[in-house]
Amino acid sequence: MKNINVLIVDDSELDRYILRRQLTALGVQNIEEKDDGSSALAYLKDYDRNYLLFPDKFPPVIIFLDINMPKVNGFDFLEEFAKIRKQFDFRSCVVAMYSSSERSEDKERALKYEFVSRYLVKGEMTESFLNETIQALVKPSSN
Repeated sequence: MKNINVLIVDDSELDRYILRRQLTALGVQNIEEKDDGSSALAYLKDYDRNYLLFPDKFPPVIIFLDINMPKVNGFDFLEEFAKIRKQFDFRSCVVAMYSSSERSEDKERALKYEFVSRYLVKGEMTESFLNETIQALVKPSSN
């Protein structure tokens, strides 16, 4: 698997664990986790520090983002990320929504953002589907 940087943003420790396990099984090693949108935004905004401290994990190429989280939910995160992605080096970063919500309204709302490339429903994602998703999301230059 390509050596890509992944950020998982989800308040559920179990869901983060499951996704991390699936990603690791596919050979992804550079995984960072945040338990809410607020800490993820702070992590991304501290670009210079994190680029120096975590060169193997920063900046992320793919962000797996939950919708329903305390403090800053997934949609609030997307609003703020839309503002900061051009300020910092996140133009090549894509977001894959990773939610238990199967509501078409949530999917449509999320996919309105140009940088949201996928909407994945928890519990329906197999390892092979995750692998196909990553292959589709990662640009050849990220190999």
